Amino acid sequence: MRVTLVSPFDPHPGAAQRRRAHVGGVERVFGHLARELARRGHDVTLVCSSERAAPTRHEDGVRMVRARRRFTVLRAPVARLDRHVPRESDLVHVAATYPFTTNRVLAHAARVQQPAILDFHFEPAPGTPVGKLAARVYGRWGPRAYGSAQAVLVRSLAYGRSSPSLARVPEERWRVLPNGVDTDRFHAEGVHGEGDYLLFVGRLVPYKGLHVLLKALAMRPPGVPLLVVGDGPLRGRLEREARRLGVNVRFLGHVSDEDLPRLYRGARLTILPSVTRQEAFGLSLLESMACGTPVVASALPGVEEVARQGGLVAPPGDAVQLAETLAAAMDADLPRGARLAARIHDGYSWPAVADQLVSLYQEVLDARPGR
Repeated sequence: MRVTLVSPFDPHPGAAQRRRAHVGGVERVFGHLARELARRGHDVTLVCSSERAAPTRHEDGVRMVRARRRFTVLRAPVARLDRHVPRESDLVHVAATYPFTTNRVLAHAARVQQPAILDFHFEPAPGTPVGKLAARVYGRWGPRAYGSAQAVLVRSLAYGRSSPSLARVPEERWRVLPNGVDTDRFHAEGVHGEGDYLLFVGRLVPYKGLHVLLKALAMRPPGVPLLVVGDGPLRGRLEREARRLGVNVRFLGHVSDEDLPRLYRGARLTILPSVTRQEAFGLSLLESMACGTPVVASALPGVEEVARQGGLVAPPGDAVQLAETLAAAMDADLPRGARLAARIHDGYSWPAVADQLVSLYQEVLDARPGR
């Protein structure tokens, strides 16, 4: 099967670009799926935007096409990724919701009669006035193209049903496909700590809600420090806020692939306090539970369903309720260790997710006219 995946940003930026790169959940999912499909012998191309164009090269069996982006607007790349989709692909799998790329790729696929899979990761929910205006404008014209996709992937039915952008796509065309976790990296085997810290893992951007967590910790200090893994534009502001509130927190910035699982295994809890529906799943929750560590997260559609498999939830944006939920989770007998990890490994390993995806691809190809 010849498959082209279109990711907004590069899932595997070089070391020189890593600090300025936009590597979030969408990019990580596309990178893992591309590699898993290639391991199964499929002909896989991954098209993404990059700071500068780069020669096409094969990485772990995946043909990587890095197209230069002109600039980025509100976390959306401005790049003509549609021009790099090979015409010989059997189907194209593109991420939503990126106004300068998603719609053009869908239009290109329709023009050359390529079946298209729309991967709907999140409903845009920016926090700034300019961002909100842009989301409203895009919401009026952008989703009109979504109906041209032969199938739409959602992380959960609850999230899909609460997403205005999918109102034009019949629900029978939706398919639920969870995100996956790398079980070779994230597992419960090895040395576990004594649970002497709390952990946050994610980009330091407004919708992740770290500011709410800092307020919650100031209200009811848990007696252990908070370690923050990740970087982003809000880091300086959040560090100043932590000092002002007197919260015991350490900002670690980017950590290595080898260190992250160890940090998960040593934590008492991993916390995802996101405040908007821009968070639709929560990969850090899966990674933490795959390492045997329970979680606390916001009760957002999609996120809540993941978190409840090994933790508790609190209303998004409510620091008082989050503080109370954290206190309850510290005392609760939540699943932990190998018992929790096995539950996540069974349902969310990348091979298990890829099995579902390949079945969907075949379903779409078999439904083409003339087949």
